[in-house]
Amino acid sequence: MKLKKIVSAIAALFFGLFTGCKDKRVDNVDSSEEISGKVVITALNVGKADCFVIQSKNSVTMIDTGTEESAEIIEDFLNDNSIKHINQLFISHFDKDHVGGADHIIKHYEVDTVYSTYYIAKESDDIDEYHKALRKKGIEPVLVDTEMSLSLDGIVWEMYPPEKDDYKKEISNNSSMVVRMSYKKVSALFTADAQKARISELLDRVELKSDIIKMPHHGGYEKNLDDLLELVQPKYAILTGSNSQPEDDKALKLLKENGVMTYFTRKGNIIIKTDGKNINISQ
Repeated sequence: MKLKKIVSAIAALFFGLFTGCKDKRVDNVDSSEEISGKVVITALNVGKADCFVIQSKNSVTMIDTGTEESAEIIEDFLNDNSIKHINQLFISHFDKDHVGGADHIIKHYEVDTVYSTYYIAKESDDIDEYHKALRKKGIEPVLVDTEMSLSLDGIVWEMYPPEKDDYKKEISNNSSMVVRMSYKKVSALFTADAQKARISELLDRVELKSDIIKMPHHGGYEKNLDDLLELVQPKYAILTGSNSQPEDDKALKLLKENGVMTYFTRKGNIIIKTDGKNINISQ
């Protein structure tokens, strides 16, 4: 598991100005701003589910795809921002709130590469539809079973797969692939639905310090969550919950105690813009 693969990727997608906002549940990036020398991370409001779209001048990356029911919201965002080509799609694990919209994305957009965890802990229609869409498009996903690193359009992506092929508790969530991106001096850590056992694996790392953390498991609390925050030392936290399924008060208390500025997707899309030095977050 300690072997590290280096993969180089070059993208050829060019896009200029974003299209303007529409009166929908989708909040778009400011249409007057051109992405040039910047990275924009959008955390989409898709309920208690994950979907992140990361845009740079010449690339688009998506981390997770929400649920089947939220696929239309994601497609609206992509279409409103004139995104037709996704260079890389990360599927952190195979719960319906992370893979549910994947078949729609793969069917309707040009997707270069799909990265996913090697471990499938369950069976579901969402997973079947995902694999069916992959086969129809002739895409062979990269199963990340050891640490991997790649560079795309100035962004370094690091993938940390689960370190076991079975877990005693919360098997699917603990099989989450964790993804870290860094652009110049700014970094963000996407922890998917990691729970206690998976967090314990992450605590063995020394390279996870990040400015931004997508909190594990929609803001759920674990006894070793404080240790993770101490390791990562984030300035900002993103929580992907819903009004009907809010975050754990204990997790929110930890964030407050650690002085972490906290944002909730249930309040709307979160837009993070960085030039590699400065970070601007709006909602």
